[in-house]
Amino acid sequence: MKTKSTLLVSMLGSLALAACGGGGGGDNSTPTAQSASAPATASAPATASAPAAASAPAPALTGEPLPSLSAPQTGSTALAGNGSEGMWTQSGTSNMTAFVDPVGNLSYVSGLFTVVTSTFFGTISTALPNWALTTGFETFGGIRFTATAGTGTYTANQTLTGSYLANGSTVNLTLKYDPANALAVTQSSVAGTWAQTSTTLTVDNAGGVTGAILGCGVAGTLALTTPGSNKNLYTLTLSGTTSTCSLRSGVTYSGSAAIKFLPVSGSTTLYQRTIVYLIKAADNSEIAYGQLSKQ
Repeated sequence: MKTKSTLLVSMLGSLALAACGGGGGGDNSTPTAQSASAPATASAPATASAPAAASAPAPALTGEPLPSLSAPQTGSTALAGNGSEGMWTQSGTSNMTAFVDPVGNLSYVSGLFTVVTSTFFGTISTALPNWALTTGFETFGGIRFTATAGTGTYTANQTLTGSYLANGSTVNLTLKYDPANALAVTQSSVAGTWAQTSTTLTVDNAGGVTGAILGCGVAGTLALTTPGSNKNLYTLTLSGTTSTCSLRSGVTYSGSAAIKFLPVSGSTTLYQRTIVYLIKAADNSEIAYGQLSKQ
């Protein structure tokens, strides 16, 4: 079965967003050839020029090391989770960021290079080494397609593979456990202002959220999915603040979010924190997703 979503809102800034870093420039001009000419008359000796001023040093790169799945931080999803919960990623031409929460809700956003092409929401049951799709739907081009026959296997905290059927096609999953699952967090780890083009969310220490998504005012919460834990998995719940905007008042939008690490440009060891989120209306009519950098 397929149904049309009334709106597919927001756009992931980039599935391979590079963090900001320092860099330098250079003179790439091509030397010009000189034609032969009559000998020039001798000129007066040239006066010595002043030494060139020293150039300013390149700005220092800022970031942090990537958390290690081989030595996960105390209380992190990698240590305290059930082996399937957390954030999973797929890299290559088709990039994917997926979330599995502690009760088996599975969602993902997928893209071709930096263009988002599809999203998914559903539930799975797990019994090592197998998982099975209970219910779900995929969106492609703003159209929702019911997902069926989803099965596969997973290795706890390592890989999750399998497939499901949607719109008459087989969709394959080849996911790896993301290193951000080794990060131990608290509620205040997401406090601050996070933004991408036309979207800004400000989170207080208790998880209260205010801001706008594509110019639509929103308010709500960004709270740890497992309250009181140190797992890097949050639930974002928002309502619109106006009745005429795409994300309208009176409607609740909810889904998963997590801190995701992206490499700092110009460094092989430093990473920047971003927040990736994927939320939807209860009636599946609107979906919003994004990747926000700390301001």
